[in-house]
Amino acid sequence: MNIQEIKKNRIEPFNVDDIRLIKLFSFFLSSAPTIDSQTAAVLDENRLAHNWNNYIQSINQKNRIIISPNTQIEKYLEKYELSGESKISRRQKGFVCKRKDKHETDYQCVLRHIRNAIAHSNIFLSNAGNRKYIYLEDFNQSKNQSAAMLFSQADLMRLKKEIMK
Repeated sequence: MNIQEIKKNRIEPFNVDDIRLIKLFSFFLSSAPTIDSQTAAVLDENRLAHNWNNYIQSINQKNRIIISPNTQIEKYLEKYELSGESKISRRQKGFVCKRKDKHETDYQCVLRHIRNAIAHSNIFLSNAGNRKYIYLEDFNQSKNQSAAMLFSQADLMRLKKEIMK
């Protein structure tokens, strides 16, 4: 299986038959810390940074990068195994995300892009037996891609759990 195959299955985030996925999408859309929502969790910045660092250690550095706002994302997708032809292995996860500005932290950046992908229905799902792969994309106002992320359902649940500690 590759990214292109997953992208054949766009889903409506709140119209799936998995209540755990619906709750995850709901959390990242409106309750995750640092996102622009009246119901976003408020956590101490040091605690949140510590929790993010605990989570991010589970993603190999060769599979994740946060790039500057003026950078073209396309040249990073293949290198970080998130292009259409990229093969997906059993435990693969990763992301390529553009910062909004130089002051945005890594966790703010990733949480914002997850939220936007959900809000704009740029979510693709592959149910590979006992593992659900979730591919998320975000685009800026000019319709240029600003993020590509691949997680399993378990990865997203762990991210939620870890950042909320």
